[in-house]
Amino acid sequence: MMMFFAVMPFMAFSQIEKPASLPADFVPGYLITATNEKLEGFIKESLKSQGTILFVNAKGEKKQFNSYNLQSFNINNATYISYSNDFYKVIVIGNKGTLYQKVSDNSGKLINTGAEARVATTTDGKTGDFYLQVKSSDDLTLITKRNFESVFAKVCADCIALQNDIKAKQIDYAQVVKAVEEYNSCIN
Repeated sequence: MMMFFAVMPFMAFSQIEKPASLPADFVPGYLITATNEKLEGFIKESLKSQGTILFVNAKGEKKQFNSYNLQSFNINNATYISYSNDFYKVIVIGNKGTLYQKVSDNSGKLINTGAEARVATTTDGKTGDFYLQVKSSDDLTLITKRNFESVFAKVCADCIALQNDIKAKQIDYAQVVKAVEEYNSCIN
């Protein structure tokens, strides 16, 4: 079952003293669990290699989190969401659409949720690919060099200025961030 969780805006968190025994690759951050609990502490991400994060609270207690037991997490002023058994970095947030970049690939991996073990199914695409979510949908739409024009023609049809810029080749896949920013600022 595919689930989507709303992106939580960056929230300042209190200063938690880092345990002396904690390696340098743990950074301050917070996470929002699947049960909507906010936990503050230190996070070491292993998204590309394992599709997980390791969390340590102020007491030094460690817990590993996967995409199925998290809604989102924030480290280094960057927010990551969980969607369809993978993690996605938030690139652009706007009033009409949000751009994400896939940062893990759990496709085909065995996921143990505690109640059951199953093989993960994820979105099409690979690590590094961009996805657009418009406010009228919970779905993430894969954007590639090949489908860039057709995705924006369909998903962002309500923005004539953006459509004209894409048709005139003033904006292309290499400027996907600019395209989403323009879509979010579109008035018509």
